Amino acid sequence: MRTKSLVLGAALLAAATTASIAQNIYSLNVVGYTTTNLAAPGYTLIANPLDSGNNVFSNFFQGLPSGAQILKWNPVTSAFTPASRVAILNGWSPTSAATNSFAPGEACFIKLTGSTVITQTFWGTVLQTNWSTSFPVGYSMLGSPVPRGGPIAATGTAGLGITNIPTSSQVLKWNPTTQQYTPYAKTTVLTGWNPAATNGPTINVGEGFFVKAQSAFTYTNSFIVQ
Repeated sequence: MRTKSLVLGAALLAAATTASIAQNIYSLNVVGYTTTNLAAPGYTLIANPLDSGNNVFSNFFQGLPSGAQILKWNPVTSAFTPASRVAILNGWSPTSAATNSFAPGEACFIKLTGSTVITQTFWGTVLQTNWSTSFPVGYSMLGSPVPRGGPIAATGTAGLGITNIPTSSQVLKWNPTTQQYTPYAKTTVLTGWNPAATNGPTINVGEGFFVKAQSAFTYTNSFIVQ
């Protein structure tokens, strides 16, 4: 993505009243925000890396201009479900799109028709827990549910840690400048990817991507503040 930033520690709240230091038990809530510049005109593939407590379209995308479109992939129908910002109907078409889910890890395309670059901001709490994401056979569109970037298969804090992508599967990374996908195939030669890339393509904080899975698999990871 052309511009991205991560501000964590905007508030680091330790629940000392419920923590027992003697037993090394702590309760930490890390809150902050991320920003990404949206291509104008054109499409940008973004993902929500934070939990706002109200993860719906109207909470995150109310500032998009009239005419902007949000495209979310439906793996059941293998098609995009469109929603638009409009000047009538409470600002959304269809009106039900205002409450569409956009939880941490969910991704979508945003299409802008004007020439003014808009900054998309996500704010909320970092998920500090284990999570699992199931990938069916075929296409899935998603992003990291936490503000972590790096090579898709790198482990620890160096990347997303999706290490079990099946051989012959593809990762499709969107280029907002060229308005095209860059495909990466999981292989058993080169660096394990074609084109060669150690641990696969690099995914930025707040960036969405497609996985075309050759066989179903589950991605499990965690994000714990030490």
